Amino acid sequence: MTKRHLRRALAALAGASLIATTAAVPAIAQQPSGFDFTACPAIPAGADPAKWRCEVLISTGTLSFGRIRELPLREMRLTFAEGTLDGRFAQVFGSLEAEPTPLPGAPRTTVQLRYAGYSDFESNDERKGEIDLALRVRGPLLAPGCTIGEEQNPIHSEIQQVGPTEVISADPPVLRFTSVDEQLAVPAARHCGRLGRSLNRWLDLPASSGENVLRQTTHVGLRPYTAISAG
Repeated sequence: MTKRHLRRALAALAGASLIATTAAVPAIAQQPSGFDFTACPAIPAGADPAKWRCEVLISTGTLSFGRIRELPLREMRLTFAEGTLDGRFAQVFGSLEAEPTPLPGAPRTTVQLRYAGYSDFESNDERKGEIDLALRVRGPLLAPGCTIGEEQNPIHSEIQQVGPTEVISADPPVLRFTSVDEQLAVPAARHCGRLGRSLNRWLDLPASSGENVLRQTTHVGLRPYTAISAG
């Protein structure tokens, strides 16, 4: 990398205007066009399909972390199975797929939510579960493995429901709820190459709990495993 290219990259990361990052952008709340259950995981051996269901969660929202304020996240799809096994609640993680979101102020740079190895979706009227997340960062001159959070040091999110759960459709079952996590901590970016330190200074990372907010509107599609087994 030449010194000229390095100076340009640093200017893009550290010297760009942050006006775009301070504008509040509301979460998108429209119902998704459809649910895809092909990513539903296999249930444990010996489990009764009649006591299991697959859940597909389609979420949009905003993420504030470090210096970035209310970044509008593109669609995320989370799939998992839950039911009972030997009379106890059990669950199996399926997949998390998210669209890359442009990072304001950093040309051709995106962040993308990904799964970081842990989830627990046993919920009640307020708590919707918890999950370990990471943000994959892609951009010019950043190393391919650049990430904010990883399995050894994830962005741990405890999902708190705000307001009631709405029944959008009874057949097929579709629910909607909103959630917020105002306690998540966001670690520094790692594995980003020569621009890693500049990236962290520009993003103001790491950011402690209480400085970051994840807000989401989520639609939930449900399907019993008896229906999945039947094709």
